[in-house]
Amino acid sequence: MSFISSRNKRIHLLIAIVAVSWLPAISSAQIALTDDLRLSGFGTFSAAKSNHSLPILAGRNITDDSCYDCDTTLGIQADWQITPKLRSTVQVVKRPEDHFSSPELERALVEYNAGMFRAKVGRLRTPMFIMSEYYYVSSAYPSLRLPPEVYDNNLGLTYYEGIAADFLHEFDNGNQIVFSPYVAIPREEHFEQYGSSFSLDISRALGLSSELFYDDNLLRIAYVNLDATMTGQIASPRFYNLDIYALGISHYFGQLHVQAETMLAQELSADWYISFDYQLGKITPYIQYGQARLTKDTESYLFGFRYDWTPQLNTSIEWQRFYGRENVISGHFTVPQDPTKPFSTKVDLFSIGLSFTF
Repeated sequence: MSFISSRNKRIHLLIAIVAVSWLPAISSAQIALTDDLRLSGFGTFSAAKSNHSLPILAGRNITDDSCYDCDTTLGIQADWQITPKLRSTVQVVKRPEDHFSSPELERALVEYNAGMFRAKVGRLRTPMFIMSEYYYVSSAYPSLRLPPEVYDNNLGLTYYEGIAADFLHEFDNGNQIVFSPYVAIPREEHFEQYGSSFSLDISRALGLSSELFYDDNLLRIAYVNLDATMTGQIASPRFYNLDIYALGISHYFGQLHVQAETMLAQELSADWYISFDYQLGKITPYIQYGQARLTKDTESYLFGFRYDWTPQLNTSIEWQRFYGRENVISGHFTVPQDPTKPFSTKVDLFSIGLSFTF
């Protein structure tokens, strides 16, 4: 998360960051309940349809039946400024895979801020990627959804419970660098993948992320080492000791914004994407290419544009094509293919979405 301000021409990104920021709230779009207690939120609604009967995209399961709730997201965040240096944040999110009656507690933390040093304890956002801090806030990125080749590899583990610290250093030229170590306590999660139920028991996780801010640009690196045991319905439990790396860059060339990220495992096989967007007043066209190799062999192309009705309200219209391989587990399909029938290797996805913050 940035310690520096964006320029006015990046106001749509600033609004989204403020909506979920763990920095003190300063946006007039927030609701001030008292002098020390503020309420903010975000949401996304969409209409989506593919040209294939098999569902695609984890947590969304979009098919050739028009879907009007596959992307539905609604988040509410409360920030309590306890003292000038102590703050508490709680965030509840109805994710795309949730029912409104059972939202997820995504963040619940207490933060101590001493200027160049900060410490946080509680339920915190997993800091692996550039957009991790605002994972469910569609207004924070040009496209309707985050690149699935990278951001869908977390098995839905968008938060952890533990402790983290941020150490900030500012150079003479105004550039800034942040080092953020963190430790997570043991955690067990249950999830569905390819039509089967799994249990993931994470016994230990140690991580470090670092961000270099120069002008409006960002260079990011993250690392996590974890011990985990995965148990399925049929297979025996399997233990993993994993070293996972992530690299990312976000750079502006005038109105042109380029962003790229990659996630690497111990074998140095990589999942990655690159995106380009160009701001033309209220309209921002964008293109994106992504490729996955770690857990599945797939790639995708995305073309779309975003229209900002106001700084807090925008519409995205996009087309995305996914390619897979002739396998039972293929591409971004979320269920196995029938091996007795010809394999599908291509699917198109059409989407229009409305996102907002307050």
